[in-house]
Order: sequence, then structure tokens, then C-alpha cells
Amino acid sequence: MIEKKGMNGMQWISKILFYMKGRYGYDEFSKALLLFGLVLGIFSNFSEGIILTAVGMAAIAYAGLRIVSTEKGNRRKELQQYIRVKQSLFISYRKTRNRWIQRKAFKITKCPNCKRKIRVPRGRKKIRITCPSCQHKFVKKT
Repeated sequence: MIEKKGMNGMQWISKILFYMKGRYGYDEFSKALLLFGLVLGIFSNFSEGIILTAVGMAAIAYAGLRIVSTEKGNRRKELQQYIRVKQSLFISYRKTRNRWIQRKAFKITKCPNCKRKIRVPRGRKKIRITCPSCQHKFVKKT
């Protein structure tokens, strides 16, 4: 009878699981780094130069390092920083999008006293505006 040399599927998976014990593992930031590296790798095929390829490979390598790292505290701090940056970008995108959608109906103006942004209706010629935070009254053309 001929014996198969090597590992079967279950042995291979159990060895990987044993190796990954105590490691940080795959998280949202690692996923973003892998995606970023792959996208840069694809774009580098259409452009000349090695910079995009190098940055893409570095991102993929760093994602791999994060996945097999045993320093869970540092990886958790990096993940928290990534989430904080991602949320701030999402909030600024949402504000810009809302301002763009409302641009025909409302005008955003600043209070000359406290510099707070105030939304006023368009098409009313000159109006008297009262700032909701400092109660300063001023006249603006909409």
C-alpha cells in the first residue's frame, strides 16, 4: 500500500491554529492595510515607477506583521487610532455631503462675534440673524 507523504487537511489547519495561539490575529486595521496594499499593487501595474509597488508591498507586509504579532497592547492602540481617524473622516464627509445637499435651500454663515456656523434660508434678501449661542444680532444678505 502506498502511503501519502505530507499532511492532510486537518493536520495543516491544526498546525496553523496552534501557531496562531497567543497572536493578535486579523482585525479591521489589518483588513484595511491589506486592501490598501492590493489596490496599490493593482494601480502600480498601470503606471510606471516602483514607488506604488513598494508602498503596497510595505502595507501588505505590515498587515502580515500585525496579524502574527504577539504584542497585543500595541496592536490594540494602533487599532484605536485607526478607528478614531476613520470616524473623524466619516464625520467630516457626512457634514460636507449634508452641506452640499442643502446648498440650494440654505446658506451657511458665521456669526461675526463667536464664529459659530449658522444655517439660514436662502432667497430672503437681507435678513436679521440672531446667533443661537451668543445672542448677537447681525444683518446678512442671503
